Amino acid sequence: MKHILCTLLIYVLLTAVTTAVMHDFSFRHTLFLLADAILLVAGGNLFKEKKWYYKAMAFIMAVLCSVFVIRYYSSAMLKVWDVDTYLTFCLALGNILLVTVSLLPAPGRLKNVVLWAGGLVIFLPVLILWGYYFSESSWLNVDGVMAILQTNMAEAAEYLQDKLHFAALILVSFYLMLTIICGSFGRRLEVKRGSRKIYAAAAVFLVLNVVLMMRTGRMGDNFVTSIFLETKIYQANYNEYIKLAETRKQQLQNTLRTENAGDPGIYVLVIGESQNRTRMSAYGYPLETTPWLKEMKQNRNFLLFRNAYSCHVQTVPTLSYALTAKNQYNSLDLKEAVSLIDVANAAGYQTVWLSNQMRYGLWDTPVTVIAGAAGQQIWINSHITKNAANAPADYQDGELVRRLQDVRLSDKMLIIIHLMGNHIAYHKRYPYEFNRFSGEGVRSEYDNSILYNDYVMKELVKKISAWPNFKGLVYVSDHSEGVAHDLNHNPDTFVFEMAYIPLYMYFSEAYQQKHPQKISALRDAQNYYFTNDLIFNVMLGIMDIQDSSLYEPENDLTSPRYNHDLNRFMTMYGKRKIKEDAEGK
Repeated sequence: MKHILCTLLIYVLLTAVTTAVMHDFSFRHTLFLLADAILLVAGGNLFKEKKWYYKAMAFIMAVLCSVFVIRYYSSAMLKVWDVDTYLTFCLALGNILLVTVSLLPAPGRLKNVVLWAGGLVIFLPVLILWGYYFSESSWLNVDGVMAILQTNMAEAAEYLQDKLHFAALILVSFYLMLTIICGSFGRRLEVKRGSRKIYAAAAVFLVLNVVLMMRTGRMGDNFVTSIFLETKIYQANYNEYIKLAETRKQQLQNTLRTENAGDPGIYVLVIGESQNRTRMSAYGYPLETTPWLKEMKQNRNFLLFRNAYSCHVQTVPTLSYALTAKNQYNSLDLKEAVSLIDVANAAGYQTVWLSNQMRYGLWDTPVTVIAGAAGQQIWINSHITKNAANAPADYQDGELVRRLQDVRLSDKMLIIIHLMGNHIAYHKRYPYEFNRFSGEGVRSEYDNSILYNDYVMKELVKKISAWPNFKGLVYVSDHSEGVAHDLNHNPDTFVFEMAYIPLYMYFSEAYQQKHPQKISALRDAQNYYFTNDLIFNVMLGIMDIQDSSLYEPENDLTSPRYNHDLNRFMTMYGKRKIKEDAEGK
């Protein structure tokens, strides 16, 4: 009777607290709280000293439930059933660890190893969530996890240094301290011994907690585990894209009419990084950050597009669409979408990928696969710049100009150049002599990186346009930065500024004479809205590869059939309408 009353008291208290805090009630999900109450009472009766069990559980629950604080301050939505389900998940997790450890012989090395390893595992997601909150002031999401997985150790180290400073050290130290405290509690726990019934009860108790953990840890039911489970599915889709690379190439060979498709000549696509057009003087910014580009607006060979947006605000999602036949406006599955490199190869172009980005993250990505199909690949950066005030390590973007000499030229080529551009940390993206703007801290550093990018593009265009057979160059950034809002490009704190990108083109006289209709269409389109997932079609249009199975004229700026209806344009993979931004200005 005593145990029943204790169980009911805990159940009522848990229900009252969660209902009062959340201003909501869900009877169905309070059944989880009833299970919590039953397991807490039953758990206490398994151990020799109840107080150490309850102390250990209180500590574990406090640490795991600290994520509610992040959720609250990041303004992420939270419902009462989220709270009830997560509380149950945490309690089951703590019970599994404590009972497993208590059943091991004591004292013993195995017990300590299991206890420490278990503590590290169950607290690790909390560490990740707090670390992400300190760096981004937001709740972790799938995009954030994918960005972490798709980075590399050098870039991650630079990011942590720039964003967290001593906070990272403090956070890791605190994490280790929590594990030590958990271990000190856990070592004191012992299951009552001397009876088979106790061991049988402990086994049943363990099984019940495992079942409850699995039930409350499912995707959609648990707001913490869902992040990682959804990421697993997201990664699986990327892996599927990678696996089907050869299949796509074979299908392309069968559908493209001839390997002589397309207009001969040298075509160049330059991909900028994290560049915000509203910080560029060519787009009206008051500081002279792009003097070359501003001057080029008067050049008859040059076209500047004023309303370009990115389709996403992170590099891999953006380029997965921009460099393939997949876009926000068609129903094509990404895993079936051929890449721009694949099409160019099939059409008889020599292809080159010249990059100042790191080649690999922890996993290959569609961008890695796309780049890997190029006939010639030049990756100049294996480490992020270490010294912005003096000589760079390897390398700032100016090195790409010099490395053009390594490109083996032919009369039919597609060259893709991927800049490091304006990637955080901004002060590491330019040499000392470009440190011209000051007074606004990080914003001034960003402006300096824009100034250097302008210089790099000036030198690239100067050198490339002098090549025999040069036809055209297209520059587009992958995404922008929320500089005016003191944000970078985290999808969870999305503002439209993160999608404001520059787009411009430069064509030879020979190209303009041969394709006056395309140039006319492009001139007319300079004020049209555009998202960079349409670059695939634009490049096919410019190169005159218009195979009906691949090419979408309604998505090609060079076509008079380009659909410039503002109502259709989207970003964030269709989650946000650009019309919201256009009408809000």
